[in-house]
Amino acid sequence: MFRFAVSAIRNIKPIQFQQLSTRIINQPKSFSTLSTRICAVAYNGCWNNSNLSLTTNKQVLDVCNNLIIPSRTVTKFSLKRGKRKTVKAAVKRFFRLHWGAWIRTKIGRHKKLWKKSQPQKRRLRQHVFVNATQNVLLDKMVTKYWKRPKYYVDDPYEPYHTREEFHITRKKPRETY
Repeated sequence: MFRFAVSAIRNIKPIQFQQLSTRIINQPKSFSTLSTRICAVAYNGCWNNSNLSLTTNKQVLDVCNNLIIPSRTVTKFSLKRGKRKTVKAAVKRFFRLHWGAWIRTKIGRHKKLWKKSQPQKRRLRQHVFVNATQNVLLDKMVTKYWKRPKYYVDDPYEPYHTREEFHITRKKPRETY
């Protein structure tokens, strides 16, 4: 029964418009060249002075004006008040140090450990800093609560919460030898 339905759908012929069929055949297949042709038509007028061009179609123009370029600066908002919400994946995967840097573990630290050497396993257990772009993005993805310093008992990251190597962020005076 399913075979008959597929063959019936294949045999349905599309509605053909005599005026548009020759124009569609002559158009290129890639979107980039198509968009340049549409722009050229918009500036030069429509094809053969007919009323069937894309520049006179109001629906096409409305869709073109409402196109939004997607970007991955995801910030969640609450539905009731519109306040920013924390993206839980950012808090689970990354850790923020007190001076504003985010750290993460290396990728693949739990995968196929049987084939990795001991030095490679040791390197995979280490943490790395994220770059500046990811740092700004992660700060946007969390609320003020996660940006405040948090003090834990026996914190393994305690030596890394301060930056003593820079003269601007140094808290203790530098020892001279």
